[in-house]
Amino acid sequence: LKQAVVDKSPVVAASVLVSALHLIKHNGEIIKRWVNEVQEAAQSRHAMVQFHAVALLHALRATDRLAVSKLVTQLTRAQVKSPLAQCLLVRYVSQVIVDSQPGANGESRPFYEYLESCLRHKGEMVIFEAARAICNLRDVTARELTPAITVLQLFLSSSKPVLRFAAVRTLNKVAMTHPMAVTNCNIDMESLITDQNRSIATLAITTLLKTGSEGSVDKLLKQIGGFMSDIADDFKVVVVEAIRALALKFPAKHRALMNFLSSVLREEGGFDYKKSIVGAILALIQEIPDAREAGLAHLCEFIEDCEFTFLSVQVLHLLGREGPTTREPARYIRYIYNRIILENA
Repeated sequence: LKQAVVDKSPVVAASVLVSALHLIKHNGEIIKRWVNEVQEAAQSRHAMVQFHAVALLHALRATDRLAVSKLVTQLTRAQVKSPLAQCLLVRYVSQVIVDSQPGANGESRPFYEYLESCLRHKGEMVIFEAARAICNLRDVTARELTPAITVLQLFLSSSKPVLRFAAVRTLNKVAMTHPMAVTNCNIDMESLITDQNRSIATLAITTLLKTGSEGSVDKLLKQIGGFMSDIADDFKVVVVEAIRALALKFPAKHRALMNFLSSVLREEGGFDYKKSIVGAILALIQEIPDAREAGLAHLCEFIEDCEFTFLSVQVLHLLGREGPTTREPARYIRYIYNRIILENA
């Protein structure tokens, strides 16, 4: 087996390397004697052989952080031509710098230049892996994010659905912590709202809701209106959560957002979906005083024809707590009395 690692046949060599990856879990000492042959295989011109050799070299050093750092330094200077092997190397580089801090006086982190150079690679998977690694860096700065965001923006207009999905999913995650860094991609993401792939469309909408300005809220709500009926409840919950966050971010727009939530509350949907909408309206009532009267009115209308007892009880409890302090407490008596007369339990 040891000699077969450097076999001329790439099929044989790759098979032995995969076997070694399995064997190392049970008897690593034997595989450690193969280091010279594995390092030679790591220079192979065959993509799969190089990929498995790099994986095995890392597995041999996985418990030693210093050895992993040396391996990464060695491989970043060597010519790793296999796109799969480069993806692995990008991940190993991420592991090495995950605990490192941004350099002093604006200097780059160690290995950051390597990640940035991978953004100019010919292979799309290597480019994406590097962009994702940069976006996932701890305490990443706006300057470090810029080249990765630029590359992901180009992927948004790709003809390949998998690239569009990968890009918008990564940007969605970045928007949670650095919304301003993603705003330049908003025009490209608006075109994805009508994408045939509903997963892409949902991620585009939720990213826009996180990065949009106060002036763009009405436009976004119009675009979402015709979109909600075409997606599954799981995706609808994600959209509702994004709308809830947007309403808390821009309290002045609570009327438009509350009206949207009340309209989708009247539509068909499962328990989790309805629960998320009720939860969003409750959050607005608690956080925005001006939204209290309108929110209570919408919830009262909802329990008139609600098939979920849990949600009805939740709304009735809210009416008991908030109703007496409103301007017209008597207006809620009818809704409460209806529940006493019409409910079975």
